[in-house]
Amino acid sequence: MNKARLQGLSAGIIFTTTIFAAFYYGTDKFEGTTPSVEEAKKTVQPKDPDKVLMEKEASTYTIKVKTNMTTAEIADLLSKEKIIDDAAEFEAYMNDRDFSKKIQIGEFVVTNNMTYRQLANTLTH
Repeated sequence: MNKARLQGLSAGIIFTTTIFAAFYYGTDKFEGTTPSVEEAKKTVQPKDPDKVLMEKEASTYTIKVKTNMTTAEIADLLSKEKIIDDAAEFEAYMNDRDFSKKIQIGEFVVTNNMTYRQLANTLTH
């Protein structure tokens, strides 16, 4: 790329940015859009299934995995016992990462402070 093309590209970028800025600031669309502290925290903190939610009071549950028990049934049990918040999300996590094929039969002690990964590792080992 020669110097003239690079200068033309730079000028185009500057011109386009100027147009967008003029539209944005000229239409008063940006006023009154300052979020509250709570809204900002929700926006900044992505929903991560592997994140430990420490604000919960710890509770334990012994889940009994039986022969031919599906991931959906396990997720429903964990949801009913308040170990996880969303059964469908946990089921999707297990299926997407192939943990559902590795679930073992037996009794497992789980807590509501465990991440999805920790729950999956507990159920598959």
